[in-house]
Amino acid sequence: MEERFVEEVWNEGNLDHIDEMTAETYVGHWFDPSGEDVDREGLREFVSAVRTGFPDFEMHVEEVMVGDGTATVVFTTTGTHEGEFMGITPTGESVRNHGIFVHRYEDGQHVEAWAVWDTLSMLQQLGVAPESFRLTELLETAATLARQGVHRPRREPESA
Repeated sequence: MEERFVEEVWNEGNLDHIDEMTAETYVGHWFDPSGEDVDREGLREFVSAVRTGFPDFEMHVEEVMVGDGTATVVFTTTGTHEGEFMGITPTGESVRNHGIFVHRYEDGQHVEAWAVWDTLSMLQQLGVAPESFRLTELLETAATLARQGVHRPRREPESA
């Protein structure tokens, strides 16, 4: 199921398959510019944004580990930044990135997901963040990205 999801949704951009492969109650706990969890529509919007920003986007499955109701996928992505992505104007740069996602599934559909990938490396490859820097330069870069609307600090949950 995971290889099919990667191939049909991520690599081919067939967003209709999201409805087939994810439950209506899907919750994604992964990076969204708003800092919030995403639902099935949010997943669709993110895949679309990635494929717009990187029209030649490819996700390569390195390893799949299946457990009781979960699947973990180690992946590598490649693409050329030819469209706007996360508020970053096209740079024409090619990127190679690594990450992991975990899907929890019920009745053959994804119901919940977690994902991490090396966003800093992607920003460095795009030329948006310096290749090496001191803490002050990191803070300046973060402030610049925040001013541009590229990065929004994650809000802390309110206390009960």
